[in-house]
Amino acid sequence: MALEIDKLGYAGIGLVAKMQDLIEDFIEGRDDEEVDAEVAEEEEEKNFQEKFDALVELGEERYDEWIEKSKEEKEKITDKISERTSKVFSEIGLVTKEDIEELEAKIAKLQRAVKKAAASAKKDA
Repeated sequence: MALEIDKLGYAGIGLVAKMQDLIEDFIEGRDDEEVDAEVAEEEEEKNFQEKFDALVELGEERYDEWIEKSKEEKEKITDKISERTSKVFSEIGLVTKEDIEELEAKIAKLQRAVKKAAASAKKDA
């Protein structure tokens, strides 16, 4: 049976995730012997393929969680950088792209108002 590379990768992630959970349980003092005994019995009954599949499934779940978490962190960092650069730009008097776009929108609105006023003035005359 040939194993797919992605399954091996997910199994590796699953193994790391399982170790992370065990370490967190140990550090936080979650050491329920009854639960551990039940888990140990279930693990003994599983064959190698079932254990591997469980690791792959756990790895896929954790991978998706980590990707989502990294996207959220990236957005937070991007927002902080944007805020700080805008603050620095305004302090030193530089105009940002957002400032220019805002002014362009205001100019376009004024141009439409002027055209509308000119058209209604022609009608009245």
